Amino acid sequence: MRRSLAMPGFILGCAAWVMSGAVPGIAGADESVDALKRQLTEMQENMDELKERIHRLEEEEETETQRVTRVEDSVKAIQKSPSIVNPSIGMVIDTSFGRRGEDKGSFHLRSAELGIAAEVDPYARAHAFIVATDDGIELEEAAVTTTSLPYNLTGQAGRFFAAFGRLAQFHQHELPFVNTPLSINRMVGGEALATGTQWTWLLPTPFYLALTGGVYNDIGHTHGHGAHEEDEDEEGHDEEGHDEHQHAEGGTARFLSELTYLARLHTFFDLTDTFNLELGSSLAYTPRMDVDEDSTDDRSRFGLDLTFRHRPLTADLYEGFTLAGELFGNDQRFHDVGRQKAWGGYAYAQLDFNPEILGRWNLGLLLDVAPDLEKPAAKTRSLSPYISWWPSEFHRLRLQYTHGWDKVMETPDHRGSQIYLQWTAVLGSHSHGFRERQ
Repeated sequence: MRRSLAMPGFILGCAAWVMSGAVPGIAGADESVDALKRQLTEMQENMDELKERIHRLEEEEETETQRVTRVEDSVKAIQKSPSIVNPSIGMVIDTSFGRRGEDKGSFHLRSAELGIAAEVDPYARAHAFIVATDDGIELEEAAVTTTSLPYNLTGQAGRFFAAFGRLAQFHQHELPFVNTPLSINRMVGGEALATGTQWTWLLPTPFYLALTGGVYNDIGHTHGHGAHEEDEDEEGHDEEGHDEHQHAEGGTARFLSELTYLARLHTFFDLTDTFNLELGSSLAYTPRMDVDEDSTDDRSRFGLDLTFRHRPLTADLYEGFTLAGELFGNDQRFHDVGRQKAWGGYAYAQLDFNPEILGRWNLGLLLDVAPDLEKPAAKTRSLSPYISWWPSEFHRLRLQYTHGWDKVMETPDHRGSQIYLQWTAVLGSHSHGFRERQ
C-alpha cells in the first residue's frame, strides 16, 4: 500500500511547537530568529530525506508487483500449455524392403525417429529429432522457435529444415511416395537440413503470404560440390547400403561470403470452396565456394514449387486429388568443365479415397528428372506408380514400382526396374506426424 503524509499540517504544527517553546520573545531577538531558521532548515532536510525514503519504498513496491505479475503470467502460460513441464514425445518407425532388377533384395531400417517438442515459456518453443538408422544414431534436428514476436515475425535458430522448396523440408517418412526424388538429392542436397537462423514475416494480406530470409553454414548434405558427391540411390543409401545422412558441416569457421543466404516467398489461397493453390519460390546463394586449390566462385540454387488440391465438400476429409511439382535450377562453376547451369525437377499426381470399411488409400504417379550438375545434358529419368494404405492415422503401408532411364551412368542403381515395400508407424505424440497436405 502506498504511503503519504499530510505535509502542510505537519510542518505548521512543528513550527507552532518551536515558536511556543523555544522562542518566547521572538520579537526583537535576533538570536532566537536565527535559531528558528536553523531548526526550520533541519526540519526541511529531514522532510526531504523522509520523502526520498518514501519514494524508494514505493519503487520497491512497484518492482515487487511486477515480479509477482511475471510469475502469475508464467503460471498461466504453464496452465495453457502443459507441454512446458511435460514435453510431447513420440517416435516414427520407418522400414522398407527394396529390390532392383535381377539383383538381390534387402531390408532396411530407414529410420527410427524420436521427436521431442515443448513450449519453453510464453516466448519460445523448442523441438529435437534423434534418428537411428542402419548406420548409427544422430541428432538430426534441434532448434528454438519464437512464438510471440510483434509484427507477425517468427524467428528460428539451431539445426532445422531451411525453407528451400517444398518436399526438401519433409522428413523422408512424410513424403507422399517411398523415396526422396533424385532431383532433390542432386540439386538441393537431399533434405534441406541446415545449421543457422531464419526469420519469417507473415505479410498483412487478405490471404496467406509469407516472406522468409535465412543464413546458414550450408543447405543439405553436399556443400554443392557436384553430382559426383551428391548421388544417392533411391533408398537414400550408398551403393553398399549405408545411410548417407550427412548434414551441412557445423563448427567450421567461415567468412561471411562463405555462408549460404536464402530468400523464399510462399503463398496459399483458396480458388473456390473445394480448390486451393499453393505457390512458392526459393533462392539460395553462396557468394564464395572453393572450385579448386587456386580459385573460388559463387553458387546459386533456384526453386519453384506449385501444389494444386481438390477436396470435395461432400466427401471425407482425406478424399480428393493433388497435383504438385517442383522445378530446380543450379548455377555454379566446376574445375574441369567451367560454369554450368542445370535444370531438373519432379511432378506427381495423387488420388485420395477413403472407403468406409477398408481405411484410407492413396494412388499416385511420380515423374522425376535429375540432371548431372557438371554435365547437365546427361539426366536420370524415372517413373514411379505407388499405392498407399492407411489402416489408421498412425499406420501406413506403401508399395511402389520405379523404372529408371539413366544417362548419367554414375551407378547402376538408377536404371531399370525397382520395387519397394514401405511400412511406417507412429508411436505417441510425434510433433510433425504425417502431413495431410501433400
